[in-house]
Amino acid sequence: MGGDVVISYYPLMRSYLDELAAAIGRPVSNLVVSAVRGGNLGEVIASLRAEAADTLYLPCPGPDFEPFMPLLRLISLLPRHRRVMRVGADFTLRREGRLAAFLAGTGLALRVLFGLAQLPLEKRRATALLTAPRRTAVFDPQAAEIIYLKSNLWVGVQAGGSVSHTAGVVRALTAGGRRVTYVSPSEAPELDDIDGVSVHRVPLPFGFVYPREINIYRYDRMLRGWTGKLRRRSIGFVYHRLCLGSTAAVDLSRRLGVPLVLEYNGSEVWISRHWGAALKWPRLAQRAEDACLRHAHLIVTISEALRRELIERGIEPERIVTHPNGFDPERFDPTAHGPEETAALRARLGIAADAVLATFVGTFGPWHGADFLARALIRLHATEQDWFHRSKLHLLFVGDGVNRPLVEARLAGAPIEGHYTFAGLVRPADTPLYLAASDILAAPHLPNADGSEFFGSPTKLFEYMGMGRPTVASRLGQIAEVLEGAPSVDALPTTDGEAAPGQTGILVAPDDEAALAAGLKYLVDHPIWRRSAGANARQRALGRYTWDHHVGAIIDGLTRTVPAATPRQPGRTRLLINAVHAKSGGGVTYLRNILPLLAGRPDLEIHLVIQEDQAEMFREIAGTLPLHVLPSWNKVATVLIQEQFPVPRLARAIGAEVIFSPANYGPVTGGVPSVILLRNSFDVGRIEQRLDKRLYWTAVRVISRLSFLGCRRAITVSRHACGGFLDAFGITADPRFEVVHHGVSPRFSPPADDQGRIPRRLLAVSDIYLQKNLETAILAVSLLKRANPEVSLEIAGRPLDPDYFDRLRRMVEELGIGDRVAFLGGRSPAEVADLYRAADVFVFPSLVETFGNPLLEAMASGLPVVASRCSAMPEVAGNAALYATPGDAVAMAAEVERLFTDRTLWRKMSARGLARAARFSWGHTAQATAEVLLSAIAE
Repeated sequence: MGGDVVISYYPLMRSYLDELAAAIGRPVSNLVVSAVRGGNLGEVIASLRAEAADTLYLPCPGPDFEPFMPLLRLISLLPRHRRVMRVGADFTLRREGRLAAFLAGTGLALRVLFGLAQLPLEKRRATALLTAPRRTAVFDPQAAEIIYLKSNLWVGVQAGGSVSHTAGVVRALTAGGRRVTYVSPSEAPELDDIDGVSVHRVPLPFGFVYPREINIYRYDRMLRGWTGKLRRRSIGFVYHRLCLGSTAAVDLSRRLGVPLVLEYNGSEVWISRHWGAALKWPRLAQRAEDACLRHAHLIVTISEALRRELIERGIEPERIVTHPNGFDPERFDPTAHGPEETAALRARLGIAADAVLATFVGTFGPWHGADFLARALIRLHATEQDWFHRSKLHLLFVGDGVNRPLVEARLAGAPIEGHYTFAGLVRPADTPLYLAASDILAAPHLPNADGSEFFGSPTKLFEYMGMGRPTVASRLGQIAEVLEGAPSVDALPTTDGEAAPGQTGILVAPDDEAALAAGLKYLVDHPIWRRSAGANARQRALGRYTWDHHVGAIIDGLTRTVPAATPRQPGRTRLLINAVHAKSGGGVTYLRNILPLLAGRPDLEIHLVIQEDQAEMFREIAGTLPLHVLPSWNKVATVLIQEQFPVPRLARAIGAEVIFSPANYGPVTGGVPSVILLRNSFDVGRIEQRLDKRLYWTAVRVISRLSFLGCRRAITVSRHACGGFLDAFGITADPRFEVVHHGVSPRFSPPADDQGRIPRRLLAVSDIYLQKNLETAILAVSLLKRANPEVSLEIAGRPLDPDYFDRLRRMVEELGIGDRVAFLGGRSPAEVADLYRAADVFVFPSLVETFGNPLLEAMASGLPVVASRCSAMPEVAGNAALYATPGDAVAMAAEVERLFTDRTLWRKMSARGLARAARFSWGHTAQATAEVLLSAIAE
C-alpha cells in the first residue's frame, strides 16, 4: 500500500479520510482490517505483514471507535512502517510506542480468556431458552413506547441497507405518535432528524478481541444487564433486529410480558458461513438464533423466500409477516436537490457535467454484484469502442467493503480511465444527493453461490425508485417482482419515446455481462424513455414501498396474532412539581412554557411547590394551579434539607404519586417516585480556573449524582447532555435517562419584511458567564470591522459573572471597538424577540451548552446562525447553522463574512433555520415529559 495508511476495523467515511488528509497535509489510504482476505488467522497476519507504510494512523473519530483501539495498536506492529500515530476526535496526533501495543496485547489476551470462560454459560442459557415455552404476551396498541434493540457490532459503519432500514422503521413507528427507545452499541446519526426517538448507546466492552464472536457474547451480556434495569412501563412491544448470538431481546420480552417482534433478514449463521468469516462456534450461534425464533411473537421477513425458509424450520405461518423493504419519500425526493447542488457534486468528484452517470450504491458484498457491473463496463468498451467514447457514460461506485479492492483492480486493468469513479463510503444523509446527480441506477445482484434461493430485498432498490431514476437490475428473486413490467433489452422499442405504464427500468439475467452492458447502452441512448421510466418507478414506490407500508404490515400482524391488552381506564395522576430552584433564567422560562401544557392534560393533576421569595412571580405563572409555599432558604439548605424532608413530606400529604424536579437536584429518598431534569452541565467546571467556582461545580456534580441515584427517571435536554452526565457519573449507560428537547415560543417569528433588518448587525443572546465565550464574538467583530466598518454586535443578557463581564468590557476598550459593541443587559422575552427580528446574523460562540435555547429562538426568527461546533449546538441546529471551531475568532469572522457577502447563502440558511425550528415545540416537550412522568409511576 505504501504512503500514509489509516488502519481501521471497519471502513471509514470518505469525508473523514478527506478531513484527515487535509489535517496532516498528505493523502491517506484506508487499510480495513475486517476486509483483509485470508482463510485463517495465519493468512490474515501474513497479509498484514506484507503491507508497508511510512506512517500508520490509528483513528478514533468518536466513542464508537474506542473499543477497537487496543486491537488496532496490536495490529499496528505487523505492517512495515516508520511510526504510528493515534488520531483524536479533533484530529490531534499523538505518537504511539511499542510499549502501548504490548500493553494492549496483554489486556486483549486477558479479555479473550474471560470471554472464553463465558461461552459455556452462554451455551447453557441458549439451551434453556430452546426448551422454555414462549411466554404469553398482550399487545397494547395505545402504549406510548416501543423498545428497538439493534445489537450487531458494526459500530462506526454508518452506511448500508441496515442503516436505511433502521431509520425507516423507526421513523414510521414514531409517525404513529409512539415514542421509540432505540438501544444499540453505537451512535445513530441516521436518527438525528427523527422526532420521538430516544437513543441509548450501550457501548461495547472496552477492547474488541479476536475471535470476534467473543465480543458478541460479551456484548449481549452487557446488553442484558442494561435491559434488566428497565421496569414495566407503557411498552407496546420489543423490536429486535436479529443479530448473531444475541438473545437480550428475548429476556426483555419475557420479563416484561410484552410481545417480541423479530426482524429476520436471513440466517446470520448462514450469512457468516457463505458471505463472511467462518464462525468458531457455529452451534452456539445457531442455538441463539433458534431461541430468538422460538420466542418471537411475530417474525417480520422481507421476502417470500425467507417466509418459506422459516416455515421449513418449523415456524408457524401465522407468526410470520412478509413485506418488502421500503424507502423514505421525504429523504429520497428527486425535487429536493437542484441543478446547482448536483452539478457541484459532479464537479467535486471530477465527473463531467454532461456525462451520463450510472451509479451503484452498496457495501461491495459478494451478493451486490459490483464486480459484475465493472465487467459489463469493460465489455462495453471492448465491443462498442466508438460508441463508448461518444456516449460519455460514466460509472460511479458509492460505498466500500470487502470486494472493493477486487473491483478497483479489475477496472484499473482496463483502458477505460476517466469513465469510472469510486466515491467511497458516504454518510446516509448524503446518499440522496448522489442519486439525484445520477441518470441511471444499477442493482446488479448475483445469485447465492451455494445455489440456494435468493432471499434479499435490497433497500437501495426502493431508494433508487423513490428518486425517480430507472434501474438496470438483475432478474432475481424479489427484484424481479418489485420491477414487474420492466422489460429485457431485446423487448424494448428501438426508437426513443415514453416508457409504457409499469416500465420502471430494465431487467437482465444475473451475471450476464452482455445483457447488462446492453441495458446500460440502451438507457444512455434513449433519454426520453429513461426519464419517463424513472417517473414510473417513483409512482410505484410511493404506492407500495414506503416504510409506512412496511410498519403498517407489522402492526396489522401484531393485532392479528397477539391478544389485545385490556383497555386502560382513564384516571388522573397527581404530580408535585418541585420548583424551589426556579428563581430566574432558563428554569423560569422552562416552567412558564411547560406548566400550562401539563396543566391542560386530563390525566394529570398538577401541584406546585415554591419558596416565599418566588411567590409573586409564580402566582402569575401558576394561574389556578394549587401553589404550596415553603420558607425561603439559602441554596445549600434548600438542597440538603428542604428537598430531602419538607418536599417529600408535602408530596405524601397531598397524595402525589410522583415528584418532578426540573433542576439537577431532587429528593434522594422519601417514598414518592422522583423524576429529575438534568440541565446544568458540569463541563463548566473544567474550563474554570477560579478556585471558588471549581469548588461550586464539584458540589453541583456530587449533589446531582446523589439526586440521580434516588430517582426513577432522569430527563436530559439533549443527547449531548445525556452523554455528558453519563461520563460525569462514571457509568456507560442507564435506561432511566430520557432525552426530551426544549421547545420554542411562537413569539419568536421572522419579521414581515427582511428589509427591516439592520445590515451587518450581529446579535448574541445569553446571560454573561465564562462558558459563553463571548470574547470570541468580540474578537470576530474587531476582525470584521476592517472590511465592514459598519459592523456592530449587541449582547443581550444579564452579567451574572461580574469578573468575566469586567474582562469583556476591558477587551472591548483595548480593541478600540467600544462604538461597535453594546451590552444591553437583561431583556424581556418580547424585547429579545424584537432584537432577533432586527439583526442580520446571530452568533453563538458558547463552549458549553446542554441545549441552547437562543439557537432555536434565532432560527425561529429567520435569523441565520453562526455557532461553535461543539456541545449540543450541532444536535440542535443541524444543517441550519454555519459552524466555527470553538474559540477561533478568525473562523467565526470568516463564516459571518460569508453571510454578509453572499445573500443567497443568507436566505438559504434563514429558510433552513425556520424549517429546523418548526420541529421543536413546547407541546412536544410537554407530551414527552408527561409520558416519562407517568412511566415512573408504572415502574
